[in-house]
Amino acid sequence: MTSFDKVGADTRPPWWRSVLYVLATVLLSLLSVAYSPPMWQMERGGSGAFPGLLLLTAMALPVMLFWRHRTPFLCTHVMAAVSVFLPIGNSLPLVALATLIGRRRGPAVWWTTAGVALTSAWVIGRDALAQPRAASALKSLLGPTQADPAQNAQLSWAQLLAVFVLGLGISIGAGLLVRSRREAASATVAVQAEKAVSGQLGDELARHDERERIAREVHDAMGHRLSLLSMYAGALEANAGSDPRVAEAAHLVRSNAGAAMDDLRSLLSVLREPVGAEQPAVSLTDLATVVQESFGAGQRLSSSIFVQDAASAPEPLTRAVYRIVQELLTNARKHAPREQVYLTVNGSPAEGVTIDAHNRYVPDQAAASGSSRGLKGISERAELLGGTLKYGLDADQFRVHVTLPWQLG
Repeated sequence: MTSFDKVGADTRPPWWRSVLYVLATVLLSLLSVAYSPPMWQMERGGSGAFPGLLLLTAMALPVMLFWRHRTPFLCTHVMAAVSVFLPIGNSLPLVALATLIGRRRGPAVWWTTAGVALTSAWVIGRDALAQPRAASALKSLLGPTQADPAQNAQLSWAQLLAVFVLGLGISIGAGLLVRSRREAASATVAVQAEKAVSGQLGDELARHDERERIAREVHDAMGHRLSLLSMYAGALEANAGSDPRVAEAAHLVRSNAGAAMDDLRSLLSVLREPVGAEQPAVSLTDLATVVQESFGAGQRLSSSIFVQDAASAPEPLTRAVYRIVQELLTNARKHAPREQVYLTVNGSPAEGVTIDAHNRYVPDQAAASGSSRGLKGISERAELLGGTLKYGLDADQFRVHVTLPWQLG
């Protein structure tokens, strides 16, 4: 009996529509009050505050219709209850009922409709029993136009039934019409949302298939060649004999081929990830441990990491710091293998984050590994977050210095 569902969203209707409803119901309520027994008695010389209370109620109660979108049940119940005790007519409960049916569905709505039907029958019956003709709104409107207002008059049961059915039918019909329009609008929005999601999923599937195809082609084409290169370099190193330069060159080729294979595997794993997949959430509090156990594995690394309030660092900043540190150590391993790497990371909410890395410069290795590509990637990450990148030679040391703001924007 008390269960119901919302139809659409409880959005505020246009103000002009609410104003029209309020003005129309005020006029109809005042009309009912004007042709009521208290007003007839006042015209015959009676006095008291009751007619003034009636007029005030007829003008103030319709203002509740401004909140009919939020509290349709409350509006309908209050207006129906007031119409039972005060002769303000049944226009207000019927308008509120139409709003209720248009915005809610369920057993509670139809129980309320039954209640409004009973109160409407009471209001119509009370008005039909009022005498004389001037004390009844229905008799004044439906009775003979030339009849004396001070004379008693009667209305037929057919007239009263017609008024009851017409008023309640218009209210229910208007409410059902509004409900159907709101349901159609909600269905249209839902269909559009489903189409957007379906289109997005189709695009993501197409991109995933394309990335998977590229990953297979790269793996087949490059993986085989790098494996052969590593194998031939290993054979050359093993057969170098007493020539250390040949052995060192073969070792260098084999090491770089192995590093290229690692990079290729990393690239293929990225390509095979779901489109738009987010990396697992990380925190700067774990940066020192991750650097030692993962990024700097197998390197001669000396690091100093101190970040104040690391747990509160924004996720984009945290991800950028991890990626930049990883790229710096990877570049150092490529263009200066077996060299000591010095890494410093300092940060705080007030000062931002600074990353400094340096190691001995090895010209031949740097040129062969193409380290400028890694620096370009670091520069793009830093600029994307509003930071800066500086790098260059300091004596025989190659130094990279990155600054990142704590608050992004």
